[in-house]
Amino acid sequence: MTDSARDPLLDVHPGDRWLVAVAHPDDESFGCGSTIAYAATRGADVTVVCATRGEAGETVPGTADGDLGTVREAELRRAAARLGVARVDLLGYRDSGFDGDLPGGSLCAAPVEEVAAVLGSLIREQAPQVLLTLDGSDGHRDHLHVGAAVREAVAALEGPAPLLVEQCLPNSLLRRWLDEMRAVRPDTAYHALDPAGLGRDDADITDVVGTSDVLDRREAAIAEHRSQVSPFEGLSEGLRRAFLTVDHLARVRLPDRSRQRPAARSVSARRGRFLFPTEAASCRRVDPASRSTP
Repeated sequence: MTDSARDPLLDVHPGDRWLVAVAHPDDESFGCGSTIAYAATRGADVTVVCATRGEAGETVPGTADGDLGTVREAELRRAAARLGVARVDLLGYRDSGFDGDLPGGSLCAAPVEEVAAVLGSLIREQAPQVLLTLDGSDGHRDHLHVGAAVREAVAALEGPAPLLVEQCLPNSLLRRWLDEMRAVRPDTAYHALDPAGLGRDDADITDVVGTSDVLDRREAAIAEHRSQVSPFEGLSEGLRRAFLTVDHLARVRLPDRSRQRPAARSVSARRGRFLFPTEAASCRRVDPASRSTP
């Protein structure tokens, strides 16, 4: 197979370049850690670019003495090393938090075009074969903002573009999670969640990748985020493995390379305030009816 015909997502070669764009420290481990480790162990040179230092997150008591952004940046760098990441870049925006007024200098206070221009510069510099991000179906505004900026950055490129891939939480898997939560925590607000509105439609998933061979790396990376509660804590072993040993991905096919901002995705409007698992531990300003942290 010629290199031009090779699928860079499923047929990773040593020296391939991957760029992973996330909003907060822990997104790379809680969200797409298995896919990162999958690429790194096959020889890809992986860069993680993180838009914020996670300053708006709440922490496990006693684990984050001092400046929270400094603590979470250090956790990010240690976790990235566990996954096999070669380089970590931070864009310097502040964490917007899940809702409420936007802090000065926060990610969501910056126009999408501005963030897209920064990401576009990194894409042109590194010329990755694969660009990976979270799909934003948890409803966190920072995740959605990064996703919109990634799409705009790719749409504005002239010449070859990387394969754009979104890591997803399929509705079928989250229905299993909801059934388990209702069984083990029958007195909580999980009963109020609408199963139809959870995660990403299964029909949108283009690739299902088994990642059990990198589970040890994923577990080690998750453990480095000591200031955060793992969203997988308390799950049954079977369901936990379903989240951690299989990754569900969606290839994004942009219709053209115009410089117009991509239309808002229905995923954010339909899912609303569901927070599992990528940011549940680091932003707890969620109303009880939608709180989904295990």
